[in-house]
Amino acid sequence: MNKKQQKTMKKIVILLLVIAATVGAYAYLNPTDYKEGDIVFQVSNSAQSPMIKEATGSKWTHCGIVVEKDQELYVLEASKTVRLTPLHQWIARGKGGIVKSRRVINRQLKVEYGKYLGKPYDLAFRFGNSSWYCSELVYDIYKNQFGIELCKPRPIKDYNISDKRIQSAMKKRGIKPEQEVVAPSDLL
Repeated sequence: MNKKQQKTMKKIVILLLVIAATVGAYAYLNPTDYKEGDIVFQVSNSAQSPMIKEATGSKWTHCGIVVEKDQELYVLEASKTVRLTPLHQWIARGKGGIVKSRRVINRQLKVEYGKYLGKPYDLAFRFGNSSWYCSELVYDIYKNQFGIELCKPRPIKDYNISDKRIQSAMKKRGIKPEQEVVAPSDLL
């Protein structure tokens, strides 16, 4: 094969790989695979994601709950504010578009999410205030709407908080080591 043919062949292979990846992604995003109430997990691109990964020892740093609105699937998530994000956009926003899901109840559910919409993100990771962080939101919905405690909250000091970045962020946000939280990895 001459150089021109090699270049053409290389372009064809790249094009085929792109097509295969696209088809694979659309197959992976099949909305019939998800149902209202499913908990979805991803590796977030947020600034705090590496700290959550370090503290929990898990790659899963963000989560939400699937809800249906107007026959479309969304993820109810706490990110800046509590909001609905179309499922396909939520998946695409995470690192590599990789998602893990958990179905806790294998029957049709209706998540009552209206009271959460627009509420602020809880940078201090505190229970019982009028703001939520991602895993607290999911935990709260399952506990209060379906009577299921997905995990036991545990003190932050039970996680690996020895990293100086984590300690600095905790101090800046007023987070105490005794403070109880639930992490995305705990819900999984």
